[in-house]
Amino acid sequence: MKTINSISKVTMLIAFVAFANTLMATGNLKVNILPLTAEKAVVAISNTAVANFQISIANEKGEVVYYKETDADSKDFRKVFDFSNLDKGDYKLSVTVNESTTERPFKIENKNIAVGKEKSIMEPYFAYKDGVLKLSYLNFSEENLSLNFYDKNDLVYSKEIGDKFSVNEGFNLSKLDKGVYSVVLSTDEKSYTYNVNVE
Repeated sequence: MKTINSISKVTMLIAFVAFANTLMATGNLKVNILPLTAEKAVVAISNTAVANFQISIANEKGEVVYYKETDADSKDFRKVFDFSNLDKGDYKLSVTVNESTTERPFKIENKNIAVGKEKSIMEPYFAYKDGVLKLSYLNFSEENLSLNFYDKNDLVYSKEIGDKFSVNEGFNLSKLDKGVYSVVLSTDEKSYTYNVNVE
């Protein structure tokens, strides 16, 4: 749409620096599941920065079967989990620190715990000032991304971003009518919404 224009790379560099500072503050989150027996495994979590960990396990229906938030900030968490009470099937262990989440899928089979690859997810960075919307996002899983602007339920603008790893976008919204707009960044699996009040 003509009223939404991309902005310069210099402005986007400023947005990316702010986003990089958030990334550095979050640290480097690592999640491992180390099977000990057919029913037990050690969950080992580490982060380069001291943090509070939010830990959850969900089944293939998305139902949370375990949740814990650590009491004190630390760089490491280790615990032996007994999965004997869980049904056979696919599960996902998720650990969140600040705005960064690392997921590790695992499968409980006959006399076996099969562990999948680690996947990192970071919340996108949105900022709106002086009529300019800035967006930065690290697409760790290299999923196809799309960006949509809505005025209530009406689509105002749409852009296919693709599967690039580092996303830095800027939009001049100063010519839009006054009101609240929803900006939705969508991956293959998840959507992030940011509301903008254009005055």
